[in-house]
Amino acid sequence: MTPTWPVLKKGTQFARAFWNDTSGVILPYVTIMLVVIVGLSVLALDGARLMSLQTQLQNGADALALAGAAELDRLPDAETRARTAIERLLTNSTLFGSRAERTIAVSNIKFYSHLPASDASPMSVGKLATGPGNARFVSVTVRPVTLPILLPAALFGGANTVTTAASAVAGFDQVVCGVTPIYVCNPYETAGMTYDEATEALQHAAANPTDQGRLIRLRQYDENAAYAAANYGFLSSPTLGSDDMGLIDSIAIFRPAACFLQRGVNFRPGLVRFVHEGFNVRFDIYEGAMSEKYNDSNYSPAQNVRKGYVLPSGDENQNACAARRGANWPIGGGPNGVTGLPLDRSWPIDGMGEGNWDFDSYWQVNHGDSEPPQNLNGGVPSRYRVYRYEIEQGHVADVSLGGESGAPACYSGGDLPGTPDRRILHAAIVNCQSLQLAGEQQYNVPVAAFGKFFLTLPLGRSQTDLYVEMVGLVRPGDGVSFDVVQLYR
Repeated sequence: MTPTWPVLKKGTQFARAFWNDTSGVILPYVTIMLVVIVGLSVLALDGARLMSLQTQLQNGADALALAGAAELDRLPDAETRARTAIERLLTNSTLFGSRAERTIAVSNIKFYSHLPASDASPMSVGKLATGPGNARFVSVTVRPVTLPILLPAALFGGANTVTTAASAVAGFDQVVCGVTPIYVCNPYETAGMTYDEATEALQHAAANPTDQGRLIRLRQYDENAAYAAANYGFLSSPTLGSDDMGLIDSIAIFRPAACFLQRGVNFRPGLVRFVHEGFNVRFDIYEGAMSEKYNDSNYSPAQNVRKGYVLPSGDENQNACAARRGANWPIGGGPNGVTGLPLDRSWPIDGMGEGNWDFDSYWQVNHGDSEPPQNLNGGVPSRYRVYRYEIEQGHVADVSLGGESGAPACYSGGDLPGTPDRRILHAAIVNCQSLQLAGEQQYNVPVAAFGKFFLTLPLGRSQTDLYVEMVGLVRPGDGVSFDVVQLYR
C-alpha cells in the first residue's frame, strides 16, 4: 500500500526532529573518552607502582651497600665481614612485584679500590680491589623484581609485566682526630710479606695478649737509611705548621688540632732532635720549650707518671720539677731504690723484646707488700696492665723505697682529665716494606690501621727512641675515631 502524504510528512518531521535533537550528543564522546580516561588512570597507577617499587629497591640497595661499606677497614677479614653484613642485614620486602620476588635479595657484590673519575662512567671503568687491604668501596646490585601491570598491554602487542632493579655504591674511611701526629712502620712486618700478610700479622698481634706484653723500641726514621719495621716519624697536617716547635707542641698538647684519614697520610720530612720535650710532658716532665707549661691544663700529664725519678740527694724540699733519673735507671732497686717500668731482659729480634721484664722487682720497690695484679696470661703481665691496675686499685700514690710516687708533682694546672689516657700514643701504622717506601718525603700513604701504643718510659735529653707496648687498634668508641661511611652512587 502506498503511504499517504500525511504519513510521509509525519515521518519526515520525526527524522528532522531526531537529527536536530542535541540533548544526548555528549554520550558518544563520553563513551569514547571513558575508555581513554580509564586507560590513562590504569597507566598512571602502573607508573606509580613502578616508581614505588624502584624506590623501595633503591632504598634496599643503599642500606645493603652502607652496611657492607662500614666493614671496609682495610683489615684482612674486611671483605668477609662486609659480605656477611650485606647478606645478614634485616630482610627488606617490597609492596609490589610477584609474591615470590617481594623480598629484596642481593644478586652481585663487588669491591673497588678506585671509582670511575666521572659519575657518568659505568662502574666497569673503576678499579677492582685486589684484596681487603685496598677495598675502599663496595657495589651492591639487588635482584631484579618483576611487576605485573594492570593495563592489558597484551591487547596492543605489549607485555603485561615490567622488570626493574637497583644498585648502589658506598665507601668507607676511618678518620682519627685529636691524636699524636706520628706514624709507625708496622713492627710485625717482615721482609717478603705482601701488604695483606703484613696487615694480618698486625691484626693478630694487636689481639694477642702475649704480643701485647712485648716491648717495642721505636726508632726515629733516618733519611739516610731504608725504612725498617718499628721505624717512626711524624705526619704532616696543615693545622700543625711545618716548624719543629709546632710539632713538639702537637705531641705535648692534650688534643692536637689535626685529623688523619686512613686512605692516605703525608709524612713530615726531617729529624726532630728535641722531640723528647713533647713526649715527656706526659710524664710530668716540663723542660726546654715546655718548661713554662706545667700550669696549663692543655699540657697535663698522665694520671700515673711513675718513671724511676728522684729528687737530688740531700735536698728533699727542691721543686718536684727538678727530679732526675735514679741510679741504674730504669731499675734502681736496692733499699733506697726507685724503678720505672723495666725493659725486657732479652731481645730476640732487633727492636722487639720477648715480654720477660722484671715485674717482681718493680712491684716490690714501688708497692712493697701491696697485692699485685693477678696474672692472666701464663707469664708476667704487660706493663700497660700493671699501669692501669695501679690507677684502678688506688696504687698511684704509693711511695717507693726511694721516695718516688706515681702521682704528678710538677703539674699545677688543675684537675687531671681521665680520658684520653696521656700515655697512649695513637699512631698511623704503615706497611712500609711491602709498600716499598723510599725517601722521607711521602704523600698519600695508605694506613694499614691506626694503633694504640703505651709509652712505658720518658726520653732522655738526647734520646729519640720510644719504648712502647702495643695495646690494640683504634676502634669506634675510643673517642678519637670517626667512621665516614657514605653513598657514592
